Amino acid sequence: MLGLRKRRRRRSEVRLGGQVVHYETTATRPSFSLTPALKLWQVRGPKITGILVLMLLAWSLYEVFTSTTFFVYGAEIKGNVAVSIKEIYVASNIDSQSIFWINPAEVIKNITALPNIKSASVSLSLPARVVIEVTERRPELLWQTGDTIWWVDQEGTVVPPKANIDGMMRISDDDKQPLEVGYKIDPTIIKGAQTLRILVPDISIVRYSRAQGLIVATLEGWPVYLGDGSQMKAKLMVLSTILPELRAEETPPLYIDLRNPLRPVYKTVPTIQIEPPPPQPAAVQPRPVPPLRQPPGQP
Repeated sequence: MLGLRKRRRRRSEVRLGGQVVHYETTATRPSFSLTPALKLWQVRGPKITGILVLMLLAWSLYEVFTSTTFFVYGAEIKGNVAVSIKEIYVASNIDSQSIFWINPAEVIKNITALPNIKSASVSLSLPARVVIEVTERRPELLWQTGDTIWWVDQEGTVVPPKANIDGMMRISDDDKQPLEVGYKIDPTIIKGAQTLRILVPDISIVRYSRAQGLIVATLEGWPVYLGDGSQMKAKLMVLSTILPELRAEETPPLYIDLRNPLRPVYKTVPTIQIEPPPPQPAAVQPRPVPPLRQPPGQP
């Protein structure tokens, strides 16, 4: 019976087209898709790009500012004569600094703080080139106060001397007023002294006082007051006119005042007349003193 059932089942399966189920062991395969990444890039892409660019820029700046290629260890200095290159370079305060940190306006301020520097210009170029061009205060004359000698430029600015200059006009201050660096002297005085030197080349030393101004001396040693130095040519013409008259005088002048060339003034030495001494009274002859007599009765 059992065998018959099995055969019937098989026949039925064949007759009915029975399905055979095959069981296989399979593993789950992950699916790979760029869609999430593309969506993330669409949302976060600009921000990520900015962060990357910023990091790259920060790294580049670090490399630039720390590289010794861009550090300054010298400068090209032009226009200096009296002031040394070393003095200007030290005053600029640019040594061992990155060229990216150098402020030309600050460098100019540092250099022009030197008394003998009138102006300066600064130019920078990569990788580390600095060019400094200066204009010095050129001395026009020497100003002496006591034992101290200063340089004075055309504008009347007092600066310390940097060298000995032979043949330069010197003004000696009779008042001996102390000066300091940067003090301003009236430019009219400087211009007048220069004109005087041109018209009278033999003059090398001129005196000065606040009361009489510039003072020169004639060949006879007579002092001539020329004032603040204005109208110097007119004053010298008046002097050349009155000198022959003064030389013809019996008494020499104490001074010649030409501070106003239209009204020259001079004062002559007063004549001192010596009067004979009054007659002395006749000498009184002293009378002889009689000898003392002894009173009677005394030995």
